[in-house]
Amino acid sequence: MMDLRNEALSKAKKAIRSLQQQISDRLFKMADEVDELLGHLSPKEVTHFLHAGCEMDLAEARTYVKVSKTLKGSDELLRQARVQFPVLKALAAADDETRNETLSRIAGGATLGPSDISAIRADLRKKKQTFAEQSVKASFRSSVNSARRRAEEAVRKVDNAAAELLVLLHAYRPKRSTDKHRVDAHAEIRAAAAALLPAFMTAYGRYDQPLVDVMKLPQHSNERRLGLAYAAIEALAEGRFGEDHGFALDNSSLEAQWATHFQECIQTVTSAVAPITHDIVAKERAPLIRLPTQKLTVVELCAGAGGMSLGLENAGFHPLALFEFDKHAAATLRINRPLWNVIEGDIRKVDFTAYRAAGVDLLVGGMPCQPYSIDGKGLGKDDPRDLLLEGARAVREILPRAFVFENVAGLLNARHADHLGNFLKQLRKSGYAVQIIRMEAEEYGVAQERTRMLFVGMHKGSMAAFRTPPTFPKWRSNLGDALEDLMAANGWTGAKEWAEARRNDVVVRNGVETRGALASTVVGRKGGSREKEAARWARKGIDIATVADAAPTQEQADKAGASFLPQLTLRMRARLQGFPDRWDFVGGKDSSARQVGNAVPPVLGQAIGLAVRAALTSKRFDYETLLVRSPWQHGRFLLDNVPALHPSDMNDDSAVMKDSAPQASA
Repeated sequence: MMDLRNEALSKAKKAIRSLQQQISDRLFKMADEVDELLGHLSPKEVTHFLHAGCEMDLAEARTYVKVSKTLKGSDELLRQARVQFPVLKALAAADDETRNETLSRIAGGATLGPSDISAIRADLRKKKQTFAEQSVKASFRSSVNSARRRAEEAVRKVDNAAAELLVLLHAYRPKRSTDKHRVDAHAEIRAAAAALLPAFMTAYGRYDQPLVDVMKLPQHSNERRLGLAYAAIEALAEGRFGEDHGFALDNSSLEAQWATHFQECIQTVTSAVAPITHDIVAKERAPLIRLPTQKLTVVELCAGAGGMSLGLENAGFHPLALFEFDKHAAATLRINRPLWNVIEGDIRKVDFTAYRAAGVDLLVGGMPCQPYSIDGKGLGKDDPRDLLLEGARAVREILPRAFVFENVAGLLNARHADHLGNFLKQLRKSGYAVQIIRMEAEEYGVAQERTRMLFVGMHKGSMAAFRTPPTFPKWRSNLGDALEDLMAANGWTGAKEWAEARRNDVVVRNGVETRGALASTVVGRKGGSREKEAARWARKGIDIATVADAAPTQEQADKAGASFLPQLTLRMRARLQGFPDRWDFVGGKDSSARQVGNAVPPVLGQAIGLAVRAALTSKRFDYETLLVRSPWQHGRFLLDNVPALHPSDMNDDSAVMKDSAPQASA
């Protein structure tokens, strides 16, 4: 039995030491990557990149930056010692003397933890002091601790006495009481306030400046809160309340019901939730289920076919100008929204300062993503299509209240770190705080795997109020629900079976099983699909080789046999992007497919628009009610009496991709 026990211990020791070594090695590999980034970006920019781009905890990100600066040359020693992250963090934060002493002890074979490093630092500081200095500091610390205990006791006394006073005020109803009861209650409140006043001054000091001066202090400052509390307690102690004085602190004609103002002010100095709280603290208003009538203004760069534009329109934004280089995409915007100010041209040649006087609420831009796409060459700033810094220039020249730039996740790749860092640096120099958020189209009911990174910027005050839009995983759709009616529109009898198979596909993402196949990211590309892309789509029951002129027919299915895979029409692709079926696209098949593939799903534009609007206007919105969802998200389309589509309704030579989707009720 003892041999078995020893064997188990030996085996566990070997396995654990091996795992510790692996963890330590990975920590320093991470540190090496961060060290490489520091060659291109400032420490602050690297920290922001790790936090936003790599979803790393902010404290952890700061640690890796410090490790690269403070532990160079010691990595091999620390690897051999199998140090773990807590020790690494403590070493990075330590002063030079403490760090050197700790490294010396580790080299000597000592096993140290964060608490040991803290003890070393304290011991080193103590050794630098003479006996007299140590004695004086010890006495001072003792006095400080004694003062702290007395202050805490004074605050607790105020806390309890203020809570008791609030209970008395809550019960004070002069108009509902007899004369005797009213007099007694009045006297009881005065006595309680008189006892509280000296305790308040002991804990917080005197705040006896005129009330009019107190009211001029900043709304949320402690001086204002404590000044109002003092004034309320003093007024109560002197009996300046009741029928002869009214109930408002300033004794104005604007009297509140009973003693609401007193209670609101006194609540500041007690941790007890008084019975009156539901009256004195304004109830949080329910989120809005309708948009305010006031429109906010937006300027959009690289507007494309209007996915973001349509979403922002649904969020209550009015476009002052939409800039688009592609003539077909610009025509798409005009044909769908004739009243929009669409400006066709290269934004590199535009002077945006003319828009500053208009007081633009929001600047948005979907800069070309091809320079950063994982499926592309990834040329980044060397790609002639790159317009990232043009977005930063537009911010500098317009100075909008907020901005949102959208791009692919590939922009956060380490190879683009210097370019991204320059972009973020320019935005901050213009006076904006920037937050990078990730949005998944499937979490808003779009039947497509589509990840987008959004760079949201506002001035610090507004950014503090910004909240990332909520997600709705329960809205998750699938290819079957999204396309069944369009697949069946030309008489293919297998559409229902195809859709049901897509609904029942089991998808495993991040180790979690879900049911229902999503489209791969819809892209627009001239020519045929790539091999890996074709294989991905084939597993989802779709031939992505080209854009179909019309929905599949039974004749096509019979000819291909059991291996038949339907192709997507332009309308199907547009629906997978979340465009409404009545949104037309101008241009040939390749141009329209490119417009669809480059677009932002409108619901994502609406969600981020509502989030920005909420921060700028201090409103709360009911996203679930306001977000415009597609009909299939409320239940499957009814396919009875679906009219057939004719190939001439949607061909490559037409000037406009007509709305040939069937009108179906949900």
